Amino acid sequence: MASMSLFQRIYYILNPPTPAKKDGAIRIGLLGASNIAPNSVIVPAKSHSEVIIAAVAARDSDRAQQYAKRHDIPIVHSSYQELLDDPTIDAVYIALPNSHHYEWALRSLQAGKHVLLEKPSCSNATEARKLFTHPLATAPNGPVLLEAFHHQFHPAWQTFLSLTRQTPWGPGTVVDTSSQFYLPKGYIARDDIRFQYALSGGCLMDLATYPLSCVRQVLNLSTEREEDLVVVESQYTPPRPLSNYDSSPFHEAQQIDTAISATYQTADGLQTAHIAGDLAYTAAAAAATQNGSGILSLLPTTWSRVMPWFAWPKTDATLAEILVASQGGTETQHFVQRTVTIWNMILPTVYHRIDVRDTHTLYRKEKLSKTWEEVQYLTAYNWPAGDQRAETYQEWWTTWRCQLEEFVNRIKGRKGSGVWVDGGESIRQMEAVDKTYRRVGLEVRPTSAFDV
Repeated sequence: MASMSLFQRIYYILNPPTPAKKDGAIRIGLLGASNIAPNSVIVPAKSHSEVIIAAVAARDSDRAQQYAKRHDIPIVHSSYQELLDDPTIDAVYIALPNSHHYEWALRSLQAGKHVLLEKPSCSNATEARKLFTHPLATAPNGPVLLEAFHHQFHPAWQTFLSLTRQTPWGPGTVVDTSSQFYLPKGYIARDDIRFQYALSGGCLMDLATYPLSCVRQVLNLSTEREEDLVVVESQYTPPRPLSNYDSSPFHEAQQIDTAISATYQTADGLQTAHIAGDLAYTAAAAAATQNGSGILSLLPTTWSRVMPWFAWPKTDATLAEILVASQGGTETQHFVQRTVTIWNMILPTVYHRIDVRDTHTLYRKEKLSKTWEEVQYLTAYNWPAGDQRAETYQEWWTTWRCQLEEFVNRIKGRKGSGVWVDGGESIRQMEAVDKTYRRVGLEVRPTSAFDV
């Protein structure tokens, strides 16, 4: 099939095909009438023959009724629990405030429902460990539980990851990676739940959790060891104070980060990572994007740099061999520094670009002889030609549609693309969030008292 144009992809995103629903289609209920659900599950479900958005429940019954009418959802339940008690509902999508994720994910599992859980999975690592290791979540043939890091499911992100790991890194290779996400100034209202500590708000609990996840994936950290990642430094921007400070939603503002940045290092000291996130596009964000690549600097960006890679005479040279070569043990040494950058991994279906830049340095008899660059600009709107997955996936699928495909595949017991966010990964992600908050001097978000 010929590649789609930008306009074709946008057309199908806005006007997805609506195949007839198959027998045994998964009936999903929405816990919360959220703003993100139309993008993340309601619209993607229209093009999936095995998914029906069947019900919604919200704290405000009028809001739930209006939401259901606007999105053609047939059933409105009067409470979250009533939705969970509905025997016709197979799965739930939870996009409640962060502080409610743990409780309602557990309640959903207890009701036998599969769970698509918005990121961050929980308020802190304590909750994450309790949730993802709970017998309800680990039981054989039990309900499926997935944290919705949707960008990971798109071929663009997986292609980027494969390129960062493609180079035959030898022992001692230094890897540096960075990820930056910014929202336009004024995009989020100052009384938004993202800025309320009691609801587990904060930039690192929202926008900046993406870059943290991105750099952790690039570093390919173990899911077994919390100490793999060390927070070297971190800084944050608090909300601007209001005149009526104590009675405002910012009464715990000293614990909220509207913007945050951090530098990490792996335990062996050979890999470093940097993240930046800003919910209010502060001066720090503006300065950072001014140093980027024009308009691309405004897009969510992740890059990884491998430096240096000893490429000649042996591409699989050991650290010892590299050291001997650098001391004149061979007449010629060839080093390559590779930088791989992905632009716009959150909305790659609209547009994305993967830059692969190899900087070559050639030494002859310990003297610089030559330098040159080789650059590739790549895209991955689908899996590679000939890959069986490309027969199922479509170029116009958003990251959320890709995620829904794998959620259904896992429920149905099918192999799928092989991309998944397992419980161990979700636990380590929240451990990294907690460590970052402690390093910057903020409190870890509060733990729920709920238990099953």
